[in-house]
Amino acid sequence: MLENPLALFRRLPGQVRLLVTGTLVNKLGTFIVPYLSLVLSREFHMSAGATGRFIMAYGIGSLVSILVGGFLTDALGRRATLLLSLLGSGVLAMAMGLSPNQRVFVPLLLVFGFVAELYRPASHAIISDLLPSRDRATGFAALRVAVNLGFAVGMALGGLLVDWSWRVLFVADGATTALFGATVYFFIHETKPQAAPESAAAPGPGPAPSVWRDGVYAQLMACSVAFSTVVFSFITVLPLTVTLWAGYPAAVYGAIVGANGLLIAVFEISVVEWLKRFRRLRVAALGLALSGVGFALTGVFPHWAWFLATVVLWTAGEILTLPQQMAFIADWAPPEARGRYMGLYGATWSLGFALNPVLLLPLHARLGETVFWPVLLLIVGPAALVQRRLDRVADRPERLRGHREGPLPATALPALSPET
Repeated sequence: MLENPLALFRRLPGQVRLLVTGTLVNKLGTFIVPYLSLVLSREFHMSAGATGRFIMAYGIGSLVSILVGGFLTDALGRRATLLLSLLGSGVLAMAMGLSPNQRVFVPLLLVFGFVAELYRPASHAIISDLLPSRDRATGFAALRVAVNLGFAVGMALGGLLVDWSWRVLFVADGATTALFGATVYFFIHETKPQAAPESAAAPGPGPAPSVWRDGVYAQLMACSVAFSTVVFSFITVLPLTVTLWAGYPAAVYGAIVGANGLLIAVFEISVVEWLKRFRRLRVAALGLALSGVGFALTGVFPHWAWFLATVVLWTAGEILTLPQQMAFIADWAPPEARGRYMGLYGATWSLGFALNPVLLLPLHARLGETVFWPVLLLIVGPAALVQRRLDRVADRPERLRGHREGPLPATALPALSPET
């Protein structure tokens, strides 16, 4: 029996609830990225080529931002990194909304692309710091629900605002981001665990290799790149399948894909909580396989009900996979390097987003619907097998450097400053 997700949310620690709520408010005002190409072309009269180059530069800045954010999360702390990202990007977004011309707008946009994503590894690290291992997947599920629900509503609001005033669009985005930053400043303290004295350290798996030389982690990152590259087909290839192959209007595609966010919002927290009784990487492997099957079946029948059924399948796989992967990374990473591990994981999704159109759109054009979609299962299937193997060889308590059974000891947290 699935528990009420709101009841599960209320059982999370107060700071985690604040982080999730602030993320929801922030994502409700996520207007810039979805409508960026429209603003650049319509308001600043940029050519298609120039618009594409600036959006690519924005994306590269975001990718670098996530990696740097992981480093800053470990070096400066979770709270400082959140404040830098949220307050900085909030001010930049409002400044873009007030920009008098393109010469002012474009440099601000490029800086914004870097600053805006610094917060992601920090927010993941806070959840890892505050929750014991058994609750981390639920915490990550709650954060994903906030992101998906906020983004879905924000897209609809943004569509109304962009035709009224693009400047209001940017100012509203900046205001919601700055509001999240103010919440962090007043209510969320630093959670980075203090290093235990060497003499008091419990025996464990020993010091960690560099995040770049961690073989187990590298395998999981390869799985994440493969999975994310396939998943982003829902915004690159699927609209072509629904509209050009099946002949439906774009609104039908939007409604079908909207089921993804709705299912995540309604079921993810409860499902992840119920799955605590099972081994997480086995669950993640099953999720990868289920997603692969869902995408593989897309080209079987050109009907909206069939497309909706496949979306339900790969969304179920996404719900099974992502919180479990993140919970394993939180346990696998040493606490002092948790930000870098989470940052690199986030970067694999940016890489998958970049690879998908380059690799899969030409493949779709060459193979056609009935052959292309099953190929995606061939990409995801090996990743499922790798995670099944990692369950046997890596997800064991004696190998997990960040595993914690009970609540975080008070001595592991820095003393709070008066402002927190």
